[in-house]
Amino acid sequence: MAEITKLNITELDFDTIKTNLKDYFASQSEFTDHDFNGSAISVMLDVLAYNTHYNAYYMNMLASEAFLDSAQLRNSVVAKAGMLGYTPRSSIGSKANVAITITPSDSPATITIDKHTQFTSSVNGTSYIFCTSNSHTIVPSGSPITYTASGVELTQGIPLTFRYTANTSNTEQKFVLPNANTDTDSLTVTIQESTIDTNTAVYTKATDITTINSTSNVYFLSEDTSGQFRVDFGDGVLGRKPVTGNIILLSALVTEGADVNGANTFSAAGSIGGYSEISVATSNSAVGGTDRETIDQIKFNAPKNYEAQNRAVTTDDYKSIIERDVSGLDSVSVWGGQDNDVPQYGKVFISAKPAGATSLSVAQIAAIKSAVSSYNVLAITPEVVDPDIIDLVLSLTVKYDSRLTTLSSGRIAELVIDKIQSHKTNNLLKFGSIFRYSTFSKDIDATETSVINNLTTIKAKKGFIPSTTANNTYTVSFNNAIYNPSTTYDGAVTSTAFSFTDAAGTTYDTCYFDDLNGVLRIYYLSGSDKIVLSDSAGIVTYSNGHISISSFKPNSFLGSTLDFTIQPAVNDLIPVRSQIFEISNTNITVTMQDDAGTGTTVTSTSSTGTVSSTTTGTSTGSTTVY
Repeated sequence: MAEITKLNITELDFDTIKTNLKDYFASQSEFTDHDFNGSAISVMLDVLAYNTHYNAYYMNMLASEAFLDSAQLRNSVVAKAGMLGYTPRSSIGSKANVAITITPSDSPATITIDKHTQFTSSVNGTSYIFCTSNSHTIVPSGSPITYTASGVELTQGIPLTFRYTANTSNTEQKFVLPNANTDTDSLTVTIQESTIDTNTAVYTKATDITTINSTSNVYFLSEDTSGQFRVDFGDGVLGRKPVTGNIILLSALVTEGADVNGANTFSAAGSIGGYSEISVATSNSAVGGTDRETIDQIKFNAPKNYEAQNRAVTTDDYKSIIERDVSGLDSVSVWGGQDNDVPQYGKVFISAKPAGATSLSVAQIAAIKSAVSSYNVLAITPEVVDPDIIDLVLSLTVKYDSRLTTLSSGRIAELVIDKIQSHKTNNLLKFGSIFRYSTFSKDIDATETSVINNLTTIKAKKGFIPSTTANNTYTVSFNNAIYNPSTTYDGAVTSTAFSFTDAAGTTYDTCYFDDLNGVLRIYYLSGSDKIVLSDSAGIVTYSNGHISISSFKPNSFLGSTLDFTIQPAVNDLIPVRSQIFEISNTNITVTMQDDAGTGTTVTSTSSTGTVSSTTTGTSTGSTTVY
């Protein structure tokens, strides 16, 4: 055998390493007669192979942790993000707006609601603490006299304060917020001179080092290797440096994050200003609660934040700044005015979806505008708009084999609806999230082992609020092509009912929109016949899903909005700009079809699951509608 002068080190799994070592030894003249599989040297080869394998694995993981993209440990990812000037987002408490009315037993000149006054609310049977974000002073008003504070912001969380005594000789001293769910948006940092000198100074978070000098009362916030947030202070050059004996007070809320979104009933946890007769009226339910950033979110957001470089020039710059500085947002979309449906030059449009809600509160709109005001170009005007919600109306026929399950058809239908909601949460509730029919269908087929396949029909619905006092023009944009196979096909567009007065002055209580060959019409039904009242109510552009309504004034309409429903030309739907697809249980119809071969046809109606049913006949295999 030819002598091998070098080991093969390109393979790093255990078996290959051991084989390479055996081949090396076997090629040496000193070991010509050795049986490497049966002799004691085999044990030594195992030890050498294990040691080499461990070292190779360690070095590979060490190299992986050195880069943001490949790092797997949270402290490695946080450290690499910190090199890009990025601090991960903490848990954020849900915020609600309420009006608080206090009925005192006397007639005080004022009543003060202190900051962090506690209130309680329940979500899914679990009670949570909310606190006032600021203090409020109520003065009596009205006749009869009432004591009411309107626009009071409540933030979910329990207020805690942590106290440290500065010791500059201890170079290892850290000022840590020990709770993992601390809401750093609520953090207040105060330094008291000493236990004897009670003078205090409130420190603010440093955001721009170009404005900081040696006397600036600022702190720096970062995530520690322990996963807790750490507060650091200046070194006497960038920010004021604490001195030994200073008392550091860190006050913040410890929150439950996204679990509390939707809380809408609040009650005082105790008396306010010495008065216990308190009523709370909810103006806006609790929204905006978020959990702390995951590893994947940090990996995605840190480079985007670095790209912005503290200036808002591109749309990605705006998006990065808003995601960094405004809490409680699930998704952000930004586009230039030149890309708007109707171009508006000199503007940048910002749309954001709050956590747990579909529209922005007044406070959130103000926070977004404030976040970008210091960074955007002077000639550009930011405009904040609510998400444009398009409801998907789904009709599913789900074939299943009852012989393969012990579950009832109603229970399987409930699981299908749960699967649809899970698909929505995982795939649709972000700007730019495309509805993929094939992915959706696969998810439904995977609902339960007895499900064979499904056939889903998709329609899209969108509402608007027309004036009932003036003739106005409206545009409803789906931004997806509408199904229209021929010029004689009518009903590609349908609407909910409204009351309408025609040109002759006759009022019809139940009218509808439809279309024919690109023209929007208004009609009512006489029996099953359509009687057209207006054959030029607007224009339908099938290629892009735009519906333009001209000079329209209904007398009234059903519901809170007048809704248009379309059948898309294709099953994959693509949102544009501020659009987000929503699927509510009330827009889902599930027909369960037993493919076992016997049974009766049972028809029932439900938006969430099983209800009472009526037998309507027999068939090959039973069919149940939910």
